Amino acid sequence: MLVSPGLCYGKGLLPADSMVGEVSHNVTFTIVNPPSTPFRVVAWTTNGTNVITSGGSGADDIGTGYVGRITLNSTTGSLELRNLVLSDTGEYVVTILAVGQPKEGTATLRVYAPVSKMTITANNIDLVEFNSSVSLSCSSSGTSLSYRWLNGSSEFTASDGVQLDDGNSTLTIVRVTRYDQGPFWCIVSNPINSDNENGPENITLKVTPLDVLYGSGSDLTLSCSSESSPPAQFQWALNGELLSNQGPVLRLEKIQANQSGRYSCWAHNTRTLRYQTSEPSDITVLGGSVTLTCDASGSISNRDWRKDGQPLSPSERIIFSEDNKTVSISPLNLTDSGIFLCHLANLLSNENASYNLTPLLRCPGGVFGIIVMLKDPATFHLQCPC
Repeated sequence: MLVSPGLCYGKGLLPADSMVGEVSHNVTFTIVNPPSTPFRVVAWTTNGTNVITSGGSGADDIGTGYVGRITLNSTTGSLELRNLVLSDTGEYVVTILAVGQPKEGTATLRVYAPVSKMTITANNIDLVEFNSSVSLSCSSSGTSLSYRWLNGSSEFTASDGVQLDDGNSTLTIVRVTRYDQGPFWCIVSNPINSDNENGPENITLKVTPLDVLYGSGSDLTLSCSSESSPPAQFQWALNGELLSNQGPVLRLEKIQANQSGRYSCWAHNTRTLRYQTSEPSDITVLGGSVTLTCDASGSISNRDWRKDGQPLSPSERIIFSEDNKTVSISPLNLTDSGIFLCHLANLLSNENASYNLTPLLRCPGGVFGIIVMLKDPATFHLQCPC
């Protein structure tokens, strides 16, 4: 700092070299070591312009824009500045003329607008694993903003698969995977405050009435709820495929066999990377269908099917493909419950894959599920689309 000739910089005259203020709030420049003799003149300036000059023979000289916003303590020289605006940012200098040598102090004030009105938008929420990229943009009102992105409690940093652009306000994930589902947090801050938002959590689905088996013609009501800020929007899905139905309630009237499956609600808001799903609720209507698939890598010389230890034979309801790779059962009935086994063989090895089919029971994780078995030299799986 340059000191004017004849002035002595009063170290400790102002307690801090820099101060932080918030728009519409007040700050006080407190003189902590005022001269002990009466003041003749107290002058405050900022960026070279007059704020207030008090003393001498005339009335106080208050600078343009400060009338009604300042109060000067004529005893200590302290200055209160009210209703701060961004243009109040600057270097404030106080000069006190008293008996003896004049004193001067200086402090820098930085005024910030608070973080508010935060939003997150995604350029895509319909993503395919290993094939799609997504960009999340975080915006907020305020000044001197800094951005951080978190997935749960882990903070994102730039890497081969993650890009941070526009001052970290934009997060791009290249080639998303199933582990990129979030919830994602954007934390916006400046020296006076911070704000953050998160996506839907604790999503729950309820079915009324709750039963194991529903007969054709039954009426069902499914309801979905979640914890989210802002409130979530809901989309319904059957067997993982999104339905046109939206809203927290899905009503199924006079259901039929082709409406069997795993119902889930997907909750989202503009602050999530992608839809977050509830634990599915399986609804099985007597008369539905299922297809079992048995396949393997390498050559297969023989493929046989058994049920509960007995050879499985084709019928009007049980249809085999020409190569015995698939077995389709439609419509399902009580006698189809049991353990289905596929026997695979080639010249080097033979293996079995089994599946316990309970089409008339609703159980966690899905009625039909998927069983994958890895063996050498053959790799095969037995699965049901569900």
